[in-house]
Amino acid sequence: MVMESLKKVIRKLALLVYFRIVITGSGCHGYQVFEYSFETHTCKDTPHVLNPLNAEVILLSYHGGDIRCHQIAFSALSDPDLVTFELMINSLYHEDPDCSTSLMYKALRDAEPLTSYNCSRLAEEKYFIQMRRNSTFYVEVQTHKPNTERSRFKLKLIPRDAVFKSEDTIGIIAGGTIGSLLLISLIGFGVCIFRKRQNQHKTTKNEKISSKENGFT
Repeated sequence: MVMESLKKVIRKLALLVYFRIVITGSGCHGYQVFEYSFETHTCKDTPHVLNPLNAEVILLSYHGGDIRCHQIAFSALSDPDLVTFELMINSLYHEDPDCSTSLMYKALRDAEPLTSYNCSRLAEEKYFIQMRRNSTFYVEVQTHKPNTERSRFKLKLIPRDAVFKSEDTIGIIAGGTIGSLLLISLIGFGVCIFRKRQNQHKTTKNEKISSKENGFT
């Protein structure tokens, strides 16, 4: 059971290191890209599961067409070891010259928005929210006028910087392993010195006995 948990932890850390290297080395080319649109998304669609281990980018857009579902949901990975991660919402562009829509970010479906944007307050370039296991994030669009043709926006969502309970476990295991290795090394070193001294003592004793026997002969 302990070995299985340790293997699971090591796999997660290996994935984290791998994806961090991919992201650092190749920029956006290392990401998996998912695209959603308010014109095509339906309320029957299941929420997109945000997985910070997948090095993913979600592109969410609206270009003035008929809205099929006013909310698009994103749920957090349900891994029991997941503590928290950061979701970055990057506005690539946001335009609404006819003041026909409002763009909102929500933590709960029917709650008050975390923040809201419109023609007089366009979406900020970067917005950050802390996500936890099983939590959900909603992007919502509300229309105020029928002429929405010139309203448009595009958001880039990136889940990142995941923290797992198992990272603490790995630290404890690693610390305990290193400590154990040091202790074993010290014990082994002590045994070697003890045996060396014993051998030296036996050699000296044998030499004395041999000298005495030679003297008598």
